[in-house]
Amino acid sequence: MEWFSEGESVVKPEEFAPKDLGSVSLGIIVFVKRVYEWMKAATCGIAFEREEGVVGAKRFFVTKDGLAVFHSYFGAPATVALGEALIAAGVKNILIFGEAGSISSEVDIGQIVVPTFAIREEGVSYHYLSPNFEAKPSDNLLRNIKALLRKMNVPYKEGGVWTTDAPFRETTKKVLTYSKAGILAVEMECSALFCLSTYRKTNSVALLIITDTLWGGIWKPAFNEEKVVDVEKRISETLVTHWNKLISKYVQR
Repeated sequence: MEWFSEGESVVKPEEFAPKDLGSVSLGIIVFVKRVYEWMKAATCGIAFEREEGVVGAKRFFVTKDGLAVFHSYFGAPATVALGEALIAAGVKNILIFGEAGSISSEVDIGQIVVPTFAIREEGVSYHYLSPNFEAKPSDNLLRNIKALLRKMNVPYKEGGVWTTDAPFRETTKKVLTYSKAGILAVEMECSALFCLSTYRKTNSVALLIITDTLWGGIWKPAFNEEKVVDVEKRISETLVTHWNKLISKYVQR
């Protein structure tokens, strides 16, 4: 059975849209508590913060000048449910700041990856777009996030990522196959959010920190190593202090 179907859903995201996000110009979705806390600490002028209150998120805060940061649950279903609620509430620009595992010897622990496309190995995106569509970030946000990183002298790698729903089925064969094809990293949300934003005609992009490696045939986690924590904190603070540069040329509300 083909999952994609034309037409409106019986259950509509508007029913789950927060009523007070109309002033938000950019929503940042994060998955790690320390990242959320760093962002909150680096932000001036928080209008309000809530625990729960929006589908897919554990907590979120909104600033007086139009930024919102959401601490989401992991995975494509939660991220897209959150994305749907945000879009229905009027948020047209969404950035994922997440973590990923390197499947390429070109990308090491603590480095930054900016995805330019994503392999669709999650189930959510196939309800939004047919299988022949490539999952890609929005050109405008992609261009601006790369410009911001260059301006802040933050090195990064750009290229494809592999989005999966099954982190315990990242087999050696698949890691090698995707690595040889030039895919840089594996994660759990990007392709789904990219397809959602294409379907809803909104903007999305992702920025990922490499926290573990798989390309050597052995899993090497480094989530709490100093070089990961230091880079993650720096990017967290950079995003919330310079977020308006990401959307300054084409703000949609």
